[in-house]
Amino acid sequence: MMRFPLSAIALAAVFAAAPVCAATLISTPGAPDPGPFSGQRAVVTFDAPNAAGFTWASMPAVRTGTRQGTAAAPAGVANMFGFVSGSNNRPGVARLNTRALRSLSLYWGSVDAYNSVRLFGQSGNLLASFSGSQLPFSNGDQLLARTNRRVGFVAAPNAFIHAVEFRSTGVAFEFDTIAANAVPEPASWLMLIAGFGMVGAVARRREQRATGLAAAVAA
Repeated sequence: MMRFPLSAIALAAVFAAAPVCAATLISTPGAPDPGPFSGQRAVVTFDAPNAAGFTWASMPAVRTGTRQGTAAAPAGVANMFGFVSGSNNRPGVARLNTRALRSLSLYWGSVDAYNSVRLFGQSGNLLASFSGSQLPFSNGDQLLARTNRRVGFVAAPNAFIHAVEFRSTGVAFEFDTIAANAVPEPASWLMLIAGFGMVGAVARRREQRATGLAAAVAA
């Protein structure tokens, strides 16, 4: 899938324009799903096991295809997708515990004002809450490209996302292909630092050999 870039300048502009909040909402123009934003990878697809470190504390309902009065498949999605519902004896809330994240995105189907996403920090504190009414064209029409869109949430510089909650007080909130940009684990940082150290050591040895060879030739 095509990746939608998140430039540093664009993010800075979003933060500057947004009210004081620990996360900011961004979105693509509409369907088809452009896929994860730049720097993100898919962690929940509903067609395979979740990526390591991403577990459901409370599960959404899952299905394929549209069923009138139950859930509508997000535009262009022919495989499994998740949904929560305020009716039909389906779960109205689903919560995904995550690794420490800088950003998270999902393909939001048939955007409705009565659906919302909540983001939580490490201690369970609410970072931010966003509803479908904050997106353009939140009329719930599953057939319109503009009401199906990749929606992203970017943590403020001093915050990290540790859980995301999907809520619906209406017929359904459908979503697919959750993607994330995770903060490297301490072990990963150590490996990265060690790698830089090895690269530096190799470069120094090469420089020393080149200097010794040059001195021998000059002699």
